[in-house]
Amino acid sequence: MNVRSTQGLIEELSRLGRLHVQLRRLIESMPLGSHAARGVQGGGDFVEHRAFRTGDEPARVDWRASARGTRVLVREQRAERRLTVHALIDTSASMKTGEPVSKWRYGCWLGLAGAYCARRGGDAAELHGVAGEPSAKLRLRRIAELDVAAQTFEQLEPEGQTDLCAALAPLAERPERGMAIIVSDLLSVDDLFWKQLAELRSRGWDLSILRVLAQDELSFDHTGPVRFTGLEGEEPLVADAGALRQAYLHEIELFDEECIRQAASAGVRLIRCDTGQNPVEPIRSLLEGANL
Repeated sequence: MNVRSTQGLIEELSRLGRLHVQLRRLIESMPLGSHAARGVQGGGDFVEHRAFRTGDEPARVDWRASARGTRVLVREQRAERRLTVHALIDTSASMKTGEPVSKWRYGCWLGLAGAYCARRGGDAAELHGVAGEPSAKLRLRRIAELDVAAQTFEQLEPEGQTDLCAALAPLAERPERGMAIIVSDLLSVDDLFWKQLAELRSRGWDLSILRVLAQDELSFDHTGPVRFTGLEGEEPLVADAGALRQAYLHEIELFDEECIRQAASAGVRLIRCDTGQNPVEPIRSLLEGANL
């Protein structure tokens, strides 16, 4: 993996100048909804003419159409679409594992990369630390704030049990729809989580999951007696890692299949990530509309 620090991530993203263009295309491909309202902006799609009212900008007057009748007409236009991109990063205890880069730090990089692309494309971006005990929310107003945002989130210490359902609830309460990028290992989600995602999709939200696992979770290259410590309330277990390896890898395979099945059923884009990847690659896959 080429990226070793937040600053390295920012530098690499800045060299990939067209990622934000891909995000804008993805947003523009979404069907129109409540976020695409008629407005007074000069840009956007023409909707209809209406009579001039006190306070209207003279630049909006359609003089050619007005000359054909007895009233001064202005062009009513649909405002150019702008969405808020929400990056929800799992702060539960299971995210603290992984060497040399933890799932939490890698997840922060993914969330920051998504926010960066949103701001480059002119859309609003919010970073949320959710699902565990520490929580945080930061609205990224300028790309220059990315480094400060990184410091804020990387100082959080993941703790507590996963509760992604509670993290999704505020999105369902918002009057406007948007785009959400959920960064989590998904190790403790249930059917209710997937049902909530399906409900958000039915309301027009664009949803993506970046499922993050550590390299050692995927390979399980342990041998001999190993003490396994539960991070979210499970009892410790001492076992022969070598004897467990095949069964463990089979469970990981089943976990993969279940995540893929549930995501497809909910209509959610799923990108499987591991902490050994360059974090720019999953973001590129997400913006290309791929499921990996």
